[in-house]
Amino acid sequence: MSEIEEKVAILQQLQREFEVLQRRIVELELLANEYRKAVSSLEFLKSSESIVNALINFGGGVFGYAEIKESKKFLVNVGSGIVIEKSVDDALSFVKQRLEEVEKASAEATNALRNVAIEANKIQQELAELSKKEREKKEK
Repeated sequence: MSEIEEKVAILQQLQREFEVLQRRIVELELLANEYRKAVSSLEFLKSSESIVNALINFGGGVFGYAEIKESKKFLVNVGSGIVIEKSVDDALSFVKQRLEEVEKASAEATNALRNVAIEANKIQQELAELSKKEREKKEK
């Protein structure tokens, strides 16, 4: 395998890594937005002293009206299908911690994406130099 072919193979691998990282960043941002909405909703419910009227999303674009009578205790999925009842303050802390973890993972993925882009750019420059040298050899 020639040096040019090796560089092209490396560049293709970097492009695949870049695409995977891009998808991961999008997924993490969607998850972070979900956690931000949960924080906002929990903070609103924490401040309410009475029954709260809400819309419940049943999926498929179908919503229903509901009254939230208990706004001081929530069921929180803590992972592996385990759901625990938590106070609004504990639920808020839990969601904020998850949000921090997701934001950290997103920052790490963004940094990795940047590094892959830098490496790909370096390989592209090396390929351009190798191609130029090949053309010069053929012209002689």
